[in-house]
Amino acid sequence: MIEYLEVKNFRNHDFKKIKINSKTTFIEGSNGQGKTSLLEAFYFVSLLKSHRTSDDSTLIQSNKPFAKIIVKTTKHTYEVVIQKDSKHLNIDKNQIKKMSQFVGGYKVIMFSPEDLELIKGHPGIRRRFMDIEMYQVKPKYIEQLSVYKQVLKQRNALLKRLKLSDDLTFLRIINKRLSDEANKIIHERTQFIDKLNQALINRFKDFNQIDKVSIIYKPNVPLNSLESVLNDKTERDILSQTTSSGPHRDDFIIQFNGVEAKEFASQGQQRLITIALKLSLIELIDKEEELIILLDDVLSELDEQAIREIGKIVHSDYQVIMTGTQSNYENVNLINLNEGDDEYATKQQ
Repeated sequence: MIEYLEVKNFRNHDFKKIKINSKTTFIEGSNGQGKTSLLEAFYFVSLLKSHRTSDDSTLIQSNKPFAKIIVKTTKHTYEVVIQKDSKHLNIDKNQIKKMSQFVGGYKVIMFSPEDLELIKGHPGIRRRFMDIEMYQVKPKYIEQLSVYKQVLKQRNALLKRLKLSDDLTFLRIINKRLSDEANKIIHERTQFIDKLNQALINRFKDFNQIDKVSIIYKPNVPLNSLESVLNDKTERDILSQTTSSGPHRDDFIIQFNGVEAKEFASQGQQRLITIALKLSLIELIDKEEELIILLDDVLSELDEQAIREIGKIVHSDYQVIMTGTQSNYENVNLINLNEGDDEYATKQQ
């Protein structure tokens, strides 16, 4: 369980320290008070990634040399110092040099309004979702993905040096290696999406008994086929100097009543599907793991039934930290950023 958060020079916060003494915390305040940034800090310490940007330097306040986040749980104290081109990591004041030894100290599931891009956005957003969430479910996946990306990088570098008249023996060797690594990724993603699909179907029923949803994995190439595809596309890839096929071009689609939610679900329906998708991840994460659920402005535009269902999560055994302009629930502890202080402790509503 998280006990406190401290941030310095992070986003719009010069300094904030928040003490948390309950499993359910609601951070309220007017727009622009930095509620989302505090959830982002919890998220960042878990995964060393922001849910909003891939450029860590944007997390640092303007004209400041660094940003710092400290999260204390009942087990450990995690510290991250973010500089323009580097991160410095400590657990219990011991320096951690490998990111892999730091990431995942506690697991996070986060919903934010930007998550609607999982339905509406480009495939890269959905691949990033798969990779992050699969890592939380199966940490060894990130090692498999890293090897695939290394071989892909080697192949792309080779393509930039080759001409069609060159000896292509080495390229075909790399094609075989890349295909072997791709099969591991496709296999793992297939299993993950299958499990997530069943969890999503069940979770969405809690919100909506009428409509049906599903999530379908769309691999760029079928299992055990990449080597053949790459050999067939040799000329195209040499001319374009990039690898045109493979898991780095995978996607998934979310269906609503048998058709693409992107095209046929309303804005409100898409929001509900996305919330259900994120909450479905609870079923996939090991119950022994320390799990924190972060809900950013989750209650906006929801009907009473949906608010009641989210209330079941809020009052479950998981630690939940929410943001919004005003809480809809009783028996939650509040932090009101409108008070304008640097240090806060939760107060019973």
